[in-house]
Amino acid sequence: MISAGLFAFSCTCLAALFEVHSFPLPDPHAHVLLANADSDKTADVFVLDGLLLTAYPSAANYAPVVIPLADGTSAFDIADLDGDGKNEVMAVCHDRILRYSIPTNGTAPPGEELFSLKNYLGPSTSPYPQVLVVKHEGRSVLALPSDDTVELREADGALASKYEASERTFVGAADKTRLGPLSFSSREDDLELDVWMMSEIEPKSPSPGSPFPPLPSVLTGRKPERRPFPGGRQGRVGEWFPLKKDGTTLLRAVCEERRRGLRTIVRIREAKSDEDDFLDKNITLGPERTYAGALISYGEYYPDFNGDGYVDLTLWKAPSPGMSVDSLTRAITGGVWPIDMVFHLFSPEKKRFEPTPWSHIALTAPVSWFLEGGPVRNEVFGDFNGDKRTDFALGKDNRTYAAWLSTKKGFPQSPDFEYSLPEDIRDVFCADLDGAGSTSIGLRTAKNLYLLRARP
Repeated sequence: MISAGLFAFSCTCLAALFEVHSFPLPDPHAHVLLANADSDKTADVFVLDGLLLTAYPSAANYAPVVIPLADGTSAFDIADLDGDGKNEVMAVCHDRILRYSIPTNGTAPPGEELFSLKNYLGPSTSPYPQVLVVKHEGRSVLALPSDDTVELREADGALASKYEASERTFVGAADKTRLGPLSFSSREDDLELDVWMMSEIEPKSPSPGSPFPPLPSVLTGRKPERRPFPGGRQGRVGEWFPLKKDGTTLLRAVCEERRRGLRTIVRIREAKSDEDDFLDKNITLGPERTYAGALISYGEYYPDFNGDGYVDLTLWKAPSPGMSVDSLTRAITGGVWPIDMVFHLFSPEKKRFEPTPWSHIALTAPVSWFLEGGPVRNEVFGDFNGDKRTDFALGKDNRTYAAWLSTKKGFPQSPDFEYSLPEDIRDVFCADLDGAGSTSIGLRTAKNLYLLRARP
């Protein structure tokens, strides 16, 4: 059990862009969750280590609150079932449906058994997050899947409604692939980070006109974005991304990277309708345009550096070391090599990225990174200060993290925020914790989670 002495500490550094909070990770395989632990609107940090769920409420200066889950617990949800404005932990343990209060401090009492119901979700060797609480006719109920139905149950176990279960209705203990869109899982040197945001469940409704209500995100962070064309962003021509910030795909950038000289070839693809877009017919492809540098993949967040509603282009490039003795000696002895982050704005009138870079950031990266997948690591695109412009952050080396704010004139050469960690950064995630449009960043090391919380 985590003692009271292991509570999170906080500090501010360089600029007032982020507050830095640190949370201990008792096990390298502990899950990190984002949800509301108190009654405010700020998502809080939860750490799941085996059967021990520890909440760090922001309203209590991140002092730990411990919720011990019962042995055999499978699915659990962090939600407000009774409508009192404060979340509880709802859990399935075999056939038992349990409710745990989240106290303001200390350790939660054992879970209260609400009722018993045979269901698809239990038992499990370890707990996992799952949407259990949904809205039905204006009130919160429990959605519990069985073999062929999803039953909506009141807190006392009374049946509120029943729906036929579709193939993608629920997530079993051994299959977490349907969790997302903030679903993130990574392993490195026996370390693992999981940040979950629950996907929506859409069972088939029993009749037209009575659709099953969409399930809200259990773990608040970024709002779910519309995902683009089925099959991901890898197409026949190369990688692509939507050009509208809202994620719609009628207008896309199709990119092909050519390693010789680190060049990226971009064509603008345009469809006249959603049907044409989906079926890949009646498509217009613009001319090939060449940009110096290698493409940075965007993941879930599409950057809009000037706030015009269109997604912009980010590349990196580095000078070739050549074969001179001097250049090779500098690379080996210095341990770092220069790189340039290059940003091109999209012009909706010209339907192309501008040939002249809007901005660039001159950096250095460890030479070893070039040999291990590329020199750009732990990058985050987000709006750190809530001004509707996309900002940029990355790891400058294994232990230094930096962020730059976008301005009308571009990015400054010196970072607006820089923080040195005592351990190597292993993973990164980002989320809007307050729902106010400002992106916070989480950094995972071997022993701690560092939360760079955006100031409102």
